[in-house]
Amino acid sequence: MILREATRADADVIESLDLGVRSSPSLDEVREILSGLTRWQADVEHRPLDRRVVVAEIDDRIVGVAAHELAIDERTAMPFPGYRYLLVVAIDAAHQRSGFARFLTESLFVDMASDGITSVSWLVAPDNHESLAFTRNVFPEAEETQAPEDRPYLRFTLSL
Repeated sequence: MILREATRADADVIESLDLGVRSSPSLDEVREILSGLTRWQADVEHRPLDRRVVVAEIDDRIVGVAAHELAIDERTAMPFPGYRYLLVVAIDAAHQRSGFARFLTESLFVDMASDGITSVSWLVAPDNHESLAFTRNVFPEAEETQAPEDRPYLRFTLSL
């Protein structure tokens, strides 16, 4: 698997990534995020957040995507330099349950740590049982909270 930064040319493939035939509010939300991901990445107004979209390829075919940005310090409304927010990780249905999500996520975290990032957080919907199981199994050391501002989501924070 090759990981690389997404380009505008990847937009159609990212937007049409096959997440499977199942439908749920959580999967619908992921589909919605994917539909605007390259626009999200290129949003000039949010350039200080260092938005990044990474695609995973096998044989020149995109099989996964992840996106993250610097988190905002709520006290100052400025980017918090050592802290990133993981927006999404999505794997093509044909490659789910193959270890690709783990490889992609762990690789992102290694890259973040090498860039001086000290912690990363992400949100998971309580009804997204697959993502909850993945997070709790792969990152058991991540702190799990449910702050009022995150409801109904659970926030996971991992020190890198």
